[in-house]
Amino acid sequence: MARKAEGIVVNIAGLAQGIALVAFPASSTILLARGSYDLSSGQYGLMFVPQFIAAIAASLLGAGLLWPGLTGRVSEKTIYLTGLAADLAAMVLLAVSWLVVHHHALAYGLLLVATACLGAGFGLAVPALNTLTAAFRPEAVDTAVLVLNALLGLGTALAPLFIAVFNGIGFWTGLPLLTACLLAGVIAVSLRLPLDPGTTPARRLAKPAVPPGFWLFGLFALLYGICETMNGNWSQLDLTSLGVRSATASLALTGFWVGVTAGRVLLAAVQRWLPSRAAYHGLPFLLAGAFALIAALPLHLLR
Repeated sequence: MARKAEGIVVNIAGLAQGIALVAFPASSTILLARGSYDLSSGQYGLMFVPQFIAAIAASLLGAGLLWPGLTGRVSEKTIYLTGLAADLAAMVLLAVSWLVVHHHALAYGLLLVATACLGAGFGLAVPALNTLTAAFRPEAVDTAVLVLNALLGLGTALAPLFIAVFNGIGFWTGLPLLTACLLAGVIAVSLRLPLDPGTTPARRLAKPAVPPGFWLFGLFALLYGICETMNGNWSQLDLTSLGVRSATASLALTGFWVGVTAGRVLLAAVQRWLPSRAAYHGLPFLLAGAFALIAALPLHLLR
């Protein structure tokens, strides 16, 4: 029963992590709007640099690669809770920045700190979430991890919908405040649970050998990450600049993250009938075709 409760809490944490992750891109039209934060495109893009740096640093730290002396001395629960606390700080800072929005430098400084906190939260929490989920369902690891990542993806899809609803009633900060409340609740419940994976993760026992092909795979993963980030962070702004309504642009961003999540689930299903190699060889062509189709769409269909 305790393991079931831990699994439920970890899944809810994944959902909250997904919402927090897309909170800033979902708020992009507000961040750049005149009379609001009035950020330039360059300032908006720069805002994600601290998130990128913090996410990498936190991932390496949590894996014991950035500070080897920390390995074995910090529990998975501590890493998980620290990540969620950083996410919570990011959402609070995003909401607080609205209170000083007319002090441009201060508001922008808070946004930079907030994205750094979000990056740290993502880098610490997500690996820990996967480790805990696998430990709680050892008899069905693939299914458990797939459900977790589907819930994380659901969170990314919900964030643009929430911002559209809250912005429609003139209370856009409802998104970070709602997410902060959800994260605070998850943290409070998690503190009362053991959240012990039971075994020391293999990634902390030894430094694995890196096969030569990994670096080529990593290069393609990096390129895909750039594509996903460009779509996730800029699609809403690009659509509104073409005259698309903000609510419609938010819906399009939701559609993008729904597609990302559905793709994960579909790939897992396809691999039951096709070898993984065939699926991965076909995916790049599918993505290239999708990008070409989008680029060829007549502008009037988007309005």
